[in-house]
Amino acid sequence: MVSAGRILVVEDNALVRESFVDLLRQRGYDVAEASHGEEALQRVHEYPIDIAVIDIMMPTMGGLELRQELSQRVPGIKTILVTGQPEKLEELVEDDPEFRYGGVDVLYKPVHPVKLLDVIQRRLGKTDRSKSN
Repeated sequence: MVSAGRILVVEDNALVRESFVDLLRQRGYDVAEASHGEEALQRVHEYPIDIAVIDIMMPTMGGLELRQELSQRVPGIKTILVTGQPEKLEELVEDDPEFRYGGVDVLYKPVHPVKLLDVIQRRLGKTDRSKSN
């Protein structure tokens, strides 16, 4: 089976992380997972990835800091941020032009599976939805 893409899911909530991982594997993606930022940085050394799906609010290293670290360590990596607290996101990114002008994909919890898949396909440059069959 040819992989549809390599994805790293970084989420401290085990139930949310596993639901994302299961969905993506069912759709043919190679998926690695991490429960926090430091673990995610270790995974990118072990596992080449195309996209990281990152929870913003995590202990020790938040998703925004992780996103910045990943972009420095893995040139060209694409990121999708996920949050259950949109009001905190606005505070954190108010001075970041990339967020203000739509350069970053942010999904709000609870994340609808179709929305997650659509954003991943778009970020990978795939528009053929027949891959999900």
